[in-house]
Amino acid sequence: MKTYKATGAKKFDIIETTSSDPSLVKLKVDLICPTLTDLAVFQGKLNIEYPITPCSMATAIVSEDRPEYELKRGTKVILNPYLITTNTNAYTEPKTYGVNLDGFLANFLEMPIDNIIPFPEEVKAEEAVFANMVAVAVNALSGIRFEKGTYVAIIGGSLLNLTIAQLALYYQAIPIFISSDNRYLKLADDAGIYYCLDETKEDVSKRVFEITGGRMTEFSVMHALPWATPGFLSAVTARGGECRVVSLNSAYIPRLEVNVSEFTKKNLSLKGVSCGFTEFSSAVNLLAIKQISFDGFIDKVVPLEDAQALFMEMTNQPNIYSGAVIKA
Repeated sequence: MKTYKATGAKKFDIIETTSSDPSLVKLKVDLICPTLTDLAVFQGKLNIEYPITPCSMATAIVSEDRPEYELKRGTKVILNPYLITTNTNAYTEPKTYGVNLDGFLANFLEMPIDNIIPFPEEVKAEEAVFANMVAVAVNALSGIRFEKGTYVAIIGGSLLNLTIAQLALYYQAIPIFISSDNRYLKLADDAGIYYCLDETKEDVSKRVFEITGGRMTEFSVMHALPWATPGFLSAVTARGGECRVVSLNSAYIPRLEVNVSEFTKKNLSLKGVSCGFTEFSSAVNLLAIKQISFDGFIDKVVPLEDAQALFMEMTNQPNIYSGAVIKA
């Protein structure tokens, strides 16, 4: 088994490992989707123990029959990236593979059965690899009681925000997708998001005012990205509304600056979301019922042996691809 270990100095060491625990299930890794957190691990930006294998979004194929788990060789599975433990509570984010434990950047893995979820034949691996992104999206909108026609602003160009916007549609809300990147604006339009605002060409606050009939949005969601515009959170949200800042993982969140006085003046509430642990089963169900389109999400595929080159390319230009995937 070849495992790619990040040294923390923009370099991977390839380590040969052997089977160790017979209770673990051996898997052939299929698709791996690196995130900004994985890039930060590669660059040595995180205060974690190195060397470590990054990547927490992946699909795999069962390598051997495991009748005690009702798993057959060849079964396609999603890897749940969270350490399953009875000690998890609302105040402690669960540990994740790729940050706290070795992740999925490898050709073969051994995983506990609790972290292995078979997915239906009709779900493609190119969709299933985004399961954790869907889980975080579900959590991002969790607890919001959407009424039909509720306006929600989705701020920032990213695949996570595209997922959140489609989920808002599923909840019968009206998403307003705001980005400066034409790639995500086009993907949002293709996914049926009616209001797609280019912040480089439009007065966003004015357009949201017009779209909502002067009410502005009841809810706003922003993906915590280096290229996001945090000022839109307070600018487009109605007085007494709720703002949520989301990330795929709490280990790496770029510095964001907002004018807190604007939140105070408008009586806005602010909530952070950086985990999909509690919603992973819901995410798999959403994949199965095809409520979210992933068409166009993947715009780069490289073999595992090119992982070093891909991570260096993304280091030089983090937003070069909307969705790069490694084929193991």
